[in-house]
Amino acid sequence: MKPLIGIPAHPTLQERNHTIIHSCGERYLKSIEKAGGIPVIIPITEDAEAIERFAQMCDGFLIPGGIDVNPITYGEDPHPLLQMCDLTYDRFETALIQRIDELGKPMMGICRGIQIINTAFGGTLFQDVSLQAGEIMKHQQSEMSAASVCHKINIEKGTLLHEMYGEELYTNSFHHQSLKKIGKGLRVSARAADGTVEAVEGTSSSFLLAVQWHPECFISLADNPMMKMFDAFIDACRK
Repeated sequence: MKPLIGIPAHPTLQERNHTIIHSCGERYLKSIEKAGGIPVIIPITEDAEAIERFAQMCDGFLIPGGIDVNPITYGEDPHPLLQMCDLTYDRFETALIQRIDELGKPMMGICRGIQIINTAFGGTLFQDVSLQAGEIMKHQQSEMSAASVCHKINIEKGTLLHEMYGEELYTNSFHHQSLKKIGKGLRVSARAADGTVEAVEGTSSSFLLAVQWHPECFISLADNPMMKMFDAFIDACRK
């Protein structure tokens, strides 16, 4: 039986009539479907009972990319470089992520997903990558194709990513925030050459893999190098 994969919806402002739409990018859905899962879009809610039902219902969860995480969630004031955020959305995803972790269900995070997972586990963020120490490379990709790669990441031995790709991988990149203090129960499994955290994994027995790039953008390629991650995630959700 195919596992149900919950994907929290993203709050998207429709400027024409100033309505917020709970949306989900098609590439996430197609990547889950290709790996053998059934995607279920979860609406944003503050209802604790609804969050509990969603957490119990699905076999695994994909936490997708999106807007900035509000620094209130990790005890900081907003920096001038902070971009659009939504505290209600952050609180919804945080509550859901923490319950998923309590239930020991598989979880995968992408871009904002790695950031909100990190803060849900007690970590913090750089509100802009320029605030990191040292010389920082460009992490907002200029390539027209989202499936083009722009920089290399270095992968730690003894990690899930290392089993899949070895010591390095070229990725795309579309983010301006990054991980600072790593949350409890997480370990860094990959970094860019400038030290930016590119992936974390859980330290418990449950499957938890979160990456800073956008592997779902490669779904249109006939030879998709990123499917290894989705395949491993779905395999874990079947167990």
